[in-house]
Amino acid sequence: MQTNKTKVKRFVYTMLASTAICLLYNFGILGTYLTSLSLLLNGTQTDALTDERPTVNVPLGLRQRNWLGSEGEGSCVHASLISVMRWQGKYELADLWRRSYGDGEYMSRLAKKLDANNVIYAYVTNGDVNFLEWACSTRRGCGVTVQGGAHMVTLVHLDNEWAAILDNNDVDKFKWIPRATFIAEWKASYGWAVTVLYSPAAPLPKRLEK
Repeated sequence: MQTNKTKVKRFVYTMLASTAICLLYNFGILGTYLTSLSLLLNGTQTDALTDERPTVNVPLGLRQRNWLGSEGEGSCVHASLISVMRWQGKYELADLWRRSYGDGEYMSRLAKKLDANNVIYAYVTNGDVNFLEWACSTRRGCGVTVQGGAHMVTLVHLDNEWAAILDNNDVDKFKWIPRATFIAEWKASYGWAVTVLYSPAAPLPKRLEK
């Protein structure tokens, strides 16, 4: 049988534990504490938590392949934009775009189509790398010109060392390119980049990497 004294002790211990957890939570370190404890208990304290790569990790089912338009031209600009639209949750807009547009494209004509459909968008045509970094850091991604301006792909990652692209002619994989190499090619391809401005998918939880 528990005595009143024992019950009081257990109550005090419970209150102290609850207070400690609240303090950890309020100072924003509970998650770090629990993660560290888990790593220690599992013997993986030397592992590191890594971010999702690429940043704009478009699932295979959302990637738009290139197609021939009614004039017999490739539709790489539209395909790149559709993948970005789907990634940002604009599925109906992406389906409308696939049904309505195709063939080659340039920015002034694309802008008229985007405006006609009340699409919120941003672009550069002057090779401003800050735009690429912003598009990737906000996890939106963007269409970028390559191959001397003859083709557009989707930029899905850009960090201090690497860029990653999703080529609508080969959507089964991401292609990783040294940052300097990619930027040099993009600037030599008119430095055009374009994206829509909606909400990208939430990032995956960080994973352990030894």
